[in-house]
Amino acid sequence: MARVGIIAAMFREVHPLVRNMEPLKFLPDRRVQLYQSKNAVIAYAGMGHEPAAAAAHAALSTGEIDALVSVGWAGGLNPSAVAGKVVHPMTVIDSFSGKRYSAGGEGGTLVTVQLVAGVEEKRRLGEQYQGDYVDMEAAAVAQCAAEAGIPFHCFKAISDAHDARLPDMNRFNRNGQIQRLAVHCSHRGSSRTVARGFRHEQGVPRFPRRALPSPGAVDRRAPGHSQDRNLDQSKTLPFVS
Repeated sequence: MARVGIIAAMFREVHPLVRNMEPLKFLPDRRVQLYQSKNAVIAYAGMGHEPAAAAAHAALSTGEIDALVSVGWAGGLNPSAVAGKVVHPMTVIDSFSGKRYSAGGEGGTLVTVQLVAGVEEKRRLGEQYQGDYVDMEAAAVAQCAAEAGIPFHCFKAISDAHDARLPDMNRFNRNGQIQRLAVHCSHRGSSRTVARGFRHEQGVPRFPRRALPSPGAVDRRAPGHSQDRNLDQSKTLPFVS
C-alpha cells in the first residue's frame, strides 16, 4: 500500500487530517510532531526551511514513504491567488538557492522564502520569479524528496492575498514557532480548506465532519501538552539518519 509523508509547519494546518491518526514521539528532535495511519504519516516542526527539513526527515525515518507532500498556508503573489483558494503548484522555487522543483500540479509557481513576505516583498517575488504564491517550507520538503528519490507534491491554501497588509509576522516567529497573536490573525478556515482540497486531490478518505475548535482549544490539543506527555514509550521512534 502506498504511504505518503505529509509535511506542514503547524498543527493548525493539518488538524482536520490527524483526528483519527496515532501520535508518535521523535526523540532526536523534540520540535517534530508525528502522526501516522496505514497510508500516511504527518509531521510538522515549525515555520521555515530548517524545521520543514527536520519534519521531512522524521517522516522518512518512519519506514517506506512513496512521496512527500508539503501542505499548509501560502500567500498570494498576484490577483488570481485569492484568500481561501487551494492550489497545487506546478513548480516550487527556492529563493535562497535558486533551485527549482517539480511539484506535480498545474497551478502555477510557488516561491519559498526565509521570512514572512510583506506587500512589497510579494511584489518583488512575483516580478523576479513570475511567481504566483509564496511560503517558507515547500522547497525544503522538495529537496528532501529529491534526495530520497521519491515524488514531491505541494498543496497550499491561500491565507493572504497579494495586496493584503498584515502585521510584521516575523516579530512573532521564534525558532519556527509562531506566537499565539499571529495565529489568531490567520484565516481560521484555511486549515479546513487545505485539508479538504488535499483529500479531494489524493483520494484520502474523509474524516467525520465536526465543527473546528476555537484557537484556544486547538492549542490545548496540540502535542506538547499534558495528553501527549503520557504517550506509550513503546511507540517512540528510533533515529534514522
